[in-house]
Formats: sequence, C-alpha cells, structure tokens
Amino acid sequence: MNKRLTRGKVLGLFLLTGLCVFMGVKIASVFTLRSSDSAFDNGAIALGAGVDIHEEGAPVTIQIAAPAVTIVTDTNTITPAWMHDGAFYPRFPLEQAATPIVADPWDMLHWPRAQWRDSRFELFSWDRYPEILIIDLATLAIQEQFFHRLAFFVEKAGFRGRLSHDHEIGHLHGWNAHNYRDYDLARFFRIARETDFPLLPEEWELEAILMRHGVITLDSEGRIIPGRGAILTLTQESVPILRTRFMVHEVFHGLYFIDEDFREFSRQRWEIFPEFARNFLLAFFALQEYDIEYEFLVINEFMGHLLQLPVAQASWFFAQHTANRLWREGLGHVLPERYEIRDGVRFWPELASVFTAETQVFSDHVYERWGLEAGRVWRPR
Repeated sequence: MNKRLTRGKVLGLFLLTGLCVFMGVKIASVFTLRSSDSAFDNGAIALGAGVDIHEEGAPVTIQIAAPAVTIVTDTNTITPAWMHDGAFYPRFPLEQAATPIVADPWDMLHWPRAQWRDSRFELFSWDRYPEILIIDLATLAIQEQFFHRLAFFVEKAGFRGRLSHDHEIGHLHGWNAHNYRDYDLARFFRIARETDFPLLPEEWELEAILMRHGVITLDSEGRIIPGRGAILTLTQESVPILRTRFMVHEVFHGLYFIDEDFREFSRQRWEIFPEFARNFLLAFFALQEYDIEYEFLVINEFMGHLLQLPVAQASWFFAQHTANRLWREGLGHVLPERYEIRDGVRFWPELASVFTAETQVFSDHVYERWGLEAGRVWRPR
C-alpha cells in the first residue's frame, strides 16, 4: 500500500512539473510579444544583413545600410525572432513604409496628384542622388504631423536639441518646407526611443520610411545611427511659384548634407562674406527663429537662400523684399544707411550689389560641379 502511494506521488509530481514547464513557456512567449511596447503588432526583428520580407510566400529582399534588420514572416504573420534591452522594434511596419519613385525634381514638381499612391503624400528620390528623399505632402497640416517636431528639434532657437511636446509647439509656426540630414534624423528617433517619448503615428511612419531606405540604420546593438542621405519636403498648398522656390532651396540643402566639399566651399564663402551682409542675414534668420548660434545651420541657410532663385532675382529678394521685411520689424539698424525708393518701396543698392555678386559665385560653383545653377536643380529644359 505504501509503495503504491509513493509511486502515485512521484507520478503526480512529474505531471505537475511538466505542466508548470509548459505553462512557463507559454507565459514567457506572451511576455516576449508584449514587451516590445510597439505598434508593430505583427512582427519582431533580428540583426541581419538586410531586410528580408516574405510576402504571400515569395521572399523580397530590400538592401539597406548594414548593420540592418531581418524581418521573417509568412503569408499572414510575422514571427518574433529576437529582442533584448535597447533592441529596435518598429512602431510602424517596415514592409508597409512607402517606397520612393525615382525622378528628376522637375518631374516631382509636376507629378499628377491623381497618380499619388497615398492620398496624404507622394515619396520620391532624386534620380541623380537616390539617397536624397523628397516627400510632397497634400497639406501643411499633414506635413506638420510628420515634421513639425523635427523642425524645433533640429533648427529652432530655444528648442534645438530636445524633443518638445505638442502643447509647447503646437501653436508655433514651423516651416513651409523642410530638410533634414541622416545625423539629425537618427538622433531624433534615438532620443525618442531612449526616453519613450510619445511621438505621433506619422512620426513613427517617417522613421520606418527612413529605416527602410537607409537614411537611418542600426548599430550592432540595435541602436539607431545615421545611414546615408536626407529627406526634404514641400506641400501642395504652396502656390506654384513658391513650390518651385522651395524645391530648389531644399534640394541644394540635400547636396549640402551629402557633399563635404560643398559644405567646405560654403563655409569659406561665409567667412569672407562682408560683415554687414552677414549681420543682415543673421537678423533675417533670427526673425524666422533659426538658432543662429548653430554655425552648421547658418551656413546651410546662407547657401540655400542664395541659390533658391536665379541670379537676376537676388537683387529683388535681398535688397528689397527681405530688407523691407526687416525694416518693418524694427531691425533697420542692420541695413545700410543709404537706400533708394524704387517702385514706391525702399531699395538698398549696397545689399543688391553684394548679394548678386555672391549668388553668381555660388551659381558658377554648382554649375561647374553638377551642371546646376541658382534657381535650377533639374536637367536643362
């Protein structure tokens, strides 16, 4: 009798142990799925050499800058594969991130909106430099959902370098068009993840677009780092003449981001630019709330404002349009003393002379380098 009881106890203990092990595995897998804290509910990722997406049973490989990630999926699900503290988990599925149409900037400007693949935006990459992404958005409101916080993080005085909450910046003006390099984009999303900052769904979608196309990537520990390239924006709400100006302005920023020689050329030109003209520009940039203590940004905007219009329009833009804006804002102390009245408005000949000459220098440089010129970033037509 005692032997039978002993055998029964052993058998019961064995069955109970097996049940606990089984339940422990199930519970662990539930926690593994939940602990990603992600809207990417259908998948998880592992370090690998590329992004392998298996859709409808047919594998598709998208190469992005290494080290990258591997997503493993079948027709219906994406199977969790790897995770640890600090690992990267997309909040927006990488395989759903938009892919760019490769085109010339002129074609992007005139791309029929009826042919957009997403009613909110169309994504392009420059055919000459595909690492430069250009996104044309339907409205300024949609653009703000994707890029407003980035504007303050990267460029705005008093906000640069920190992630601002919507209640801080929602009522403030950002930009009508945007430009951001790989370094700043990686830093933005890395800080957002490290601090668990509540980004908008559109911002997580932007992260997936940038990740999928190598503008940002991952290091060996799964942390976001710069890849290669930049993203530029404009919207359909800008009138055609401004859309053209914004496209030119932003594309030259893209070149500034990816070309070290162009950055050095721009820096040298800024350093020898007449002091009164530098002060004029700094006042203009400060009025727009750029962080003028950030020299990289200041020189980038110096170059971009010079090249955004043809040389023949530099005189009007700087010596009349911009100068009168500063005058109206009570910043007349940064303007030369002598001015004329032309077409009923003030005009500063000294500004006209300096800025026209400098625009010509920049235009000659980009023509020799790339066949472009002030006011044109597309192939001659």
